[in-house]
Amino acid sequence: MTVLVLADSSSAQTADQVARVVTAARGLGEVVVLTAGTGSRELAGQILRLEGVTEAWWGEQPDRERIAVEDLGAWVARIAGEFSHILAATSLFGAEVIPRIGGLLGCQPVTGVVEIRDARHFLRPIHAGAALALVRTTGHPILLTVRTERFAPAPATHRTASARQITDLTPLGLSRRLEFLPSLREGTADPATARVVVAGGGGLETREDFALVEALARALGGAAGASRAAVDKGLAPASLQIGQTGLHIAPEIYVAVGISGAIQHLAGIKEAKHIAAIDIDPNAPMGRMADVFLPADLRTALPALLRELTNRT
Repeated sequence: MTVLVLADSSSAQTADQVARVVTAARGLGEVVVLTAGTGSRELAGQILRLEGVTEAWWGEQPDRERIAVEDLGAWVARIAGEFSHILAATSLFGAEVIPRIGGLLGCQPVTGVVEIRDARHFLRPIHAGAALALVRTTGHPILLTVRTERFAPAPATHRTASARQITDLTPLGLSRRLEFLPSLREGTADPATARVVVAGGGGLETREDFALVEALARALGGAAGASRAAVDKGLAPASLQIGQTGLHIAPEIYVAVGISGAIQHLAGIKEAKHIAAIDIDPNAPMGRMADVFLPADLRTALPALLRELTNRT
């Protein structure tokens, strides 16, 4: 069997994400990776070295930084019969392109896969991660999006696979990009890939409170994040939201500041290796989940931590 992995070259996270999707895919058969958009040729060169990849395809369109998902979806649907499975990361790109291919082919995708049991059986979380469902699908091809935080990146090898340029990615003209607005400020670390993440929640009251969270994240060499409560208050951008309806992260260290620990938020941090929490409520659910819990007001605790970190450097 041959498996197709789709990657979006316009995302800064793509190189790491595609390496993780390749890990998920290589147990299903030989892996072909397709990356489209500006920079896809360079990305294909990196992908060629991943263990399990037999071929890398790349394609660009004149005057387009990012291939429109309707163009890519239509192209993939035409050649889908060559593959047993088509995979992408559970990301904005994957959420756009995989269902579109499914609609064109009449196939039901399986989304958010955290474990591949065999060619037709897949494990995915349900009820905000409170339970796991074992899903069996009989479609052809089988369409999947996978939670990349649950798979280790495929290692690079000295062997180089072959590359192929796609030249017939015809624009359908169904949409055009009017403006590009980056989701993260320049110089801001990405919580999706950071080793350390410090996140603020409903216990924050002002933008100054979130500025303390960002300062602690910088001091620890990590990224700032937020719960939905902080985003709803307008204290943090939606691009930093962690949880069921936001990012799913897997940092080495996760620091929760003023986050009570609602099940929707916990769904996004299940893969964190170590959790520390700061909250004024000693009975908060996050306190029971944390490896280290500090019952304190964040407005007192965070400045003290920042002073201690500054003195040590």
